[in-house]
Formats: sequence, C-alpha cells, structure tokens
Amino acid sequence: MENIQKSFDVIVVGAGTGGTTAARFIAKKGLEVCLIDRKPRDRIGDKICGDAVGNEIFGLLNINHPKSEELSCHIKGIKLYSPNLKKCLTLIDPKQAGYIVNRLEFGQRLLNEAIDVGIKQFLDKTMALDLIYNNGTVNGLKVKLENGEKSELKAKLVIDASGFYSPIRKTIKSSLIEKNISKEDSLLCYREIIKFSPKDQEVQDPEYISIILDQEKAPGGYIWYFPKNESSVNIGLGAFMAYKGKVKDFYQRNVFQEYIKASKFETISSGGGVVPVRRPLWSCADNGIMFVGDSACQVNPLHGGGIDPSMRAGYYAANSAVSAIEKEDYSINMLWDYNHSVMTSFGAEFAALDLLRIVLQHLSNDDINFGLERDLLSGEEILEISSKGGLNLSLVNMAIKAFKGISRPNLLLDLNYLRIKMNEIYRLYKTFPENIAKFPEWKEDVIGIYDKIKRMIVNTKKSK
Repeated sequence: MENIQKSFDVIVVGAGTGGTTAARFIAKKGLEVCLIDRKPRDRIGDKICGDAVGNEIFGLLNINHPKSEELSCHIKGIKLYSPNLKKCLTLIDPKQAGYIVNRLEFGQRLLNEAIDVGIKQFLDKTMALDLIYNNGTVNGLKVKLENGEKSELKAKLVIDASGFYSPIRKTIKSSLIEKNISKEDSLLCYREIIKFSPKDQEVQDPEYISIILDQEKAPGGYIWYFPKNESSVNIGLGAFMAYKGKVKDFYQRNVFQEYIKASKFETISSGGGVVPVRRPLWSCADNGIMFVGDSACQVNPLHGGGIDPSMRAGYYAANSAVSAIEKEDYSINMLWDYNHSVMTSFGAEFAALDLLRIVLQHLSNDDINFGLERDLLSGEEILEISSKGGLNLSLVNMAIKAFKGISRPNLLLDLNYLRIKMNEIYRLYKTFPENIAKFPEWKEDVIGIYDKIKRMIVNTKKSK
C-alpha cells in the first residue's frame, strides 16, 4: 500500500460511535484526519451491545436522529427490577429516553457521514500496534495494514477509541493513564438477539429497557431485556469476571429459558464481551493523546450503556484537538480541558452511579428486595442524585423511610450513607480542577469517598 498518506493532524483509532464522532468534528474544521479500524469497512458498527441511545445526544451534536433501517424502536426509559420482580423502579431522563438502534446500520451511517465531511484517509482492516513518541509526547502510531505491512503514521495528536481492550492504553508510557482495569470494575456479558412471531409471544414493556438485579442469577451484574421491535428482543446477562466459564450457562438458564416462550424463534445475533462498569479513567488524556469511549471506561456503571457517552466524549475530544492544533500545543496542560469536559458532565453522573453499583454488588437478593420494595432507595432518588447531584429529603420522608426500614436498620443506615456519598462525589466531579496542578488533591478526595464506601461494606459484612 504505497499510496497511503502517512502524516496527519490527527489519527483516530477505532471507527465506533466515539471514534467516528471525533473524526467527523475534527475534519469538519478542515483538519487532516486519518481514521483506522481493525474491522472490514462493511462490519463497522457490528458490536455486542444493548443498542440503546438517548434523544439528547443528537441535538447536542446537531446530527440526524436514527430513522428507517437504523431505528429498531423508540424507548421511554429504564425499568429496574428487584430480584423477586415484585418491585420496579422506572427511570426516565433525556439521556435514556430515545432509541434502540440497529447497531450495524447506525455505525455505518456514522462512518459514512464522517467520511463525507472530509476525513482525509480511512483505513479498515488496520491494527494499531504501538505509539510513536517525540520528547515524551505522542506524535504518531505504528500500524499493521491490511496487506500485513507494518507502517508508521505521524500525527500532531492521537485519539484512541479502540475499545475496552485497547492495545494503546495497555502500552502507553504515562503516569496519568490507568493501564489495567480491575476485574471488579468490569462485567463479562453474553447476549443474543432473538426473533419470534408476534402471534407466539409478545414483547414485554416494548417502550422500556429492563434491567433485573439478581445476585444469584447474574452475580455482581444484571440481566437485561431490551425490545428491538414487535417481534424481536435483545436479551443478555453480565456477571463478575470470575464467572468466566459460566456466563453462557447463566444466560441459557436464567435469561433465555425465562424470557423466550415462543415455540419457533430465530437467533439473529449472539456473542459475548467485556464491558467496564465504573467511573471514567482518572485522566482520559496525556501529552499528545486522548482516550474516548470504552477505552476510557466512559460507560454507565448501572446499565453498561456506552453509545451516548462515547459520542459526547468524541465531540469533546474533537473540540480539544482543534484548539490544541490552533495553538500548536499538544501537551496535557492544553488537553486538560477535555478531561474537564468529561468529568463535569457525564463523569459526575457515572461516579455517583459507580458508588451505587459497588453497594448493589455487595447486597444480597434479600437486601435488594427489601430496600427496593420499601422505597428505601427510589428511582426518583437515583435520578435526582446522579443527574443533579442533589437530594434533600424532608423530615417527613426521612421518618417514613426510617419506619419502613426499622426491621433492617443497618440497611437503612447504609443506604442513607450511600446517598450522602453519591451527593459528595457528584459535587466533587462537578468541581473537577481546570488546572492539572490541583488534580492530585482532587484525586485524593475522590479516593477518600471510595474508601469510606468500601469500609462501610466491610463493616456491614462483619455485623451480619
């Protein structure tokens, strides 16, 4: 492949929702962008995913909403079920109300629109191997091309949107970027898209995505049931990484057999993968490089949704890249505003939900049933804390919760403590330092909140 261009303003690795968004908005400013992906072009967008994306992101980016072949159905929000299914919390906000998309069609549309905007070069079947440095700053990428040839591509900036198992993040020379993610902060998932006749079976709650918390059927994770259309569903399960050899069996027994009752059906798609369920990386940038989407752990910790945050992050990264190139400064100091944009927006929400996720993972089914059935933690409260960072319970509401939780006072105390800490961490993220010099102090404050939640969990286990 002698005729490929080898020098650019920006190289974007990964042509998923985050990578194509970043590439699109950088190219729109007239800069030279190289977008690469390891998949063949006609498979871009094909990913094991829940396929849900909210309305809001399309207005923010001023791009077309899903329609026709890429739109599977409309959704109003999320229904979160207790293990015994007797209690359902309904969560509705603009980032969750929206669409279930045909992931391949949607991905192809985003790719084609990015190319149409003016991406200088798109290389499919191309693998990122390693970063190239100049005086401690990333300024290019070593790649393996479709024909097996290894090549070096130079750039002023690199944006990595290559997914959770990013080879770039794992080998980066950086004291800011977390290279390895704890197994406790990720879930191993398996899902299938099942089609059946509407005469044989109806789709449950066709306007909501359903999440079922169950520590026995999905240890450490959850079961999901997402509508696709009147005759198909996306169903799956996520569990702790330690259950690696059992997740498919869990799915067959606890998901498929529970939710597919049709005598005739067709498996449209199946597969597994790993999804991060935690706060974003401490820093999503360093000298000459930014991380977007799953590679930066920018995924909702409660339900694993990653399309919306990846597109937001791609947009933020594009804005930071354009500013850096205009000022010819590719240092972390210049790119720090990307971190600031991420942390003060969905980063704050995800940090609060991360604390909730950690506590839920350590509660028994009995505790979850009890807490949700008695509204010790309601859907409204979860949304209020995670989206606004504020929850002021009146004395009456506090008294009612205390009365309802009187037979399990420790659980009530733990959930009240959790509320307080979710509020604290949300506010802390909203005041993420604009200057990197103040980052270490901020980070220590965040770690302090996590340590307190973990101590609460340990003390609760000891008291049982």
